[in-house]
Amino acid sequence: MKLYLVRHGQTDMNKEKLYYGWTDCPINEIGIKQAQTLYGFFKNVVCDKVITSDLKRSVETAEIITKGKNIVLDKRKEFRELNFGLWEGKHYKILQQEYPEAFEQWGKDWKNFCIPEGEAFFAFYERIRKALEQVIKETAEEETVILVTHNGVMSVMLCVLTGAGYDGFWKFFLEQETYSLVSVTKGHIAIEKINCPVKNF
Repeated sequence: MKLYLVRHGQTDMNKEKLYYGWTDCPINEIGIKQAQTLYGFFKNVVCDKVITSDLKRSVETAEIITKGKNIVLDKRKEFRELNFGLWEGKHYKILQQEYPEAFEQWGKDWKNFCIPEGEAFFAFYERIRKALEQVIKETAEEETVILVTHNGVMSVMLCVLTGAGYDGFWKFFLEQETYSLVSVTKGHIAIEKINCPVKNF
């Protein structure tokens, strides 16, 4: 099995450095161009499945990079980013003012702390782990999957795939306009590429 991991294109909320996980915003003009660049690579990749987060930014990116493949997108809520609850759409400086105690607690215990009306990291991690394991279970070894989702989601997936576990989360950052590639052969997992640029294609 070959699994291509792709982060959605830029959004205005990315640009403004806001916390947003379940906010359903589209990609912006730069995000569209990033996806079009990725299309230049993926048009030459034969794939069997295209799975995305069900959020607009992932779906729009997937639609662009897989144009012409005649494959129906498999949109899965399980692959959404961390739910930031009441913190959605806010900059960290605003959160420090509006939720000083909670924000400080989050920094001290980021694994267990549950964001107000949102999600705790441990719950998020387990959600992504189970969703990833389901994809691997349902995919034949000879098949190729393109998975378009979010930075935090892919960081968790790499933690699971490499055995880095919860503590490895901050060691990964998945860039836009790049792809990562994982192969799974008879249970053996190999991370073949991370943040591979495609500007030369």
